[in-house]
Amino acid sequence: MHSDEFAARARLDPKAFTRERALPLPALVSMLLNLRKGTLQDELDQFANLLSDGERLQGVTASAFCQARRKLDPLAVLALSERAVSEFYTRFAAKRWHGWRLLGVDGSTLRLPATADVIGEFGPPPSGSTIPLARLSRLYDVLNGIVVDADLVGMSVGERVLAGEHLAATDARDLLLYDRGYPAFWLFALHELEQRAFCMRMPLGFSKEVETFVASGAASAVVTFTARGEARRQCEDYGLPSTPLRIRLVRVVLKSGEIEVLATSLLDEARWPTHSFKALYPLRWGIEENYKREKCRLEIENFSGLSAQVVRQDLYAKLVALNLTAMLAWVAQAVADRLYQARRRTYRVNFANALSKMKHTLVRLLLAAPGTGFLTALIMAMATSVEAVRPDRTAPRKVKPAKIQGFHPNYKRCR
Repeated sequence: MHSDEFAARARLDPKAFTRERALPLPALVSMLLNLRKGTLQDELDQFANLLSDGERLQGVTASAFCQARRKLDPLAVLALSERAVSEFYTRFAAKRWHGWRLLGVDGSTLRLPATADVIGEFGPPPSGSTIPLARLSRLYDVLNGIVVDADLVGMSVGERVLAGEHLAATDARDLLLYDRGYPAFWLFALHELEQRAFCMRMPLGFSKEVETFVASGAASAVVTFTARGEARRQCEDYGLPSTPLRIRLVRVVLKSGEIEVLATSLLDEARWPTHSFKALYPLRWGIEENYKREKCRLEIENFSGLSAQVVRQDLYAKLVALNLTAMLAWVAQAVADRLYQARRRTYRVNFANALSKMKHTLVRLLLAAPGTGFLTALIMAMATSVEAVRPDRTAPRKVKPAKIQGFHPNYKRCR
């Protein structure tokens, strides 16, 4: 963030961030990362008070901040997350399942400001609504709590297409988990071509092969899927082979008696027994929890401006903050495991509290270089703010009516 390389990557104007200003590039980016939820001017005032040279920033107005951020490429902020993720997997022995890194894939929607600039980039509001939407997609490490890859596009781009694009951020030791909205022959073929392992929940009426398997009563079977009609045309459109594919189908019977069928590229029963899939697929739920964190804890729909550029900057900045928090919480969890190993229950770090502790703290870590003692104290604070794990606890999902837009750009929260 302090390097010439990052400055070159970040500037949209060749002359931007080349002279010493009241709000230099590292301070600008740190301000964006500071988990902003309130008014810009109040956030700027708090930000200035954090720094040793805060007097220089006291006179920075919201207008000056907005002018500076217009010169900042949002993709440079996203690149910070990608760099942090790469460093995490290089330095730490991340949790795995039978040697696989488990990556959940899922999409969601993001409510946007109703401005011409936003609509021009992401498309008009859906029929019957005045609120524009964008499509989010995440590639999420469900065992370690890290967002490995992220997309933000218009609603015209489908979730399966984004899932295919996420494969560029994976490697041969990854196992991708999908819900039943994703299965498609062309996506199977893409995983086969890229040699990526997967486990997808299948709609019971997906194809004749699935219906035959369900009727057979078998617990597991390797079947051959053949591309027909639309499936063949989709393979042609995406430049993929449409040759038949051998895929393993696994039956999972839930406590309610409901039958789930999982499709997987893990064909070897001896290495990956049928019974192991009942515990594997529910791990995908971690990505659902991550969206809840982003929308409810980080308030990613609470934007600090009305342009498409600001939307991307805000979203990517909160993603960086989320991932950095997850990495510190990962270390704190290892500490907590030792602290509470003699207790009857297992305890996990309270992530909501961890996020709260990162407000302003992240700025000190990035700009003030407070030393290892400060970081150790932060990790210990997270490690001692825990909650008991209660396995097999369930609650019925309550279907609630859709909400109107929750954050008005002119009415930000006060402290």
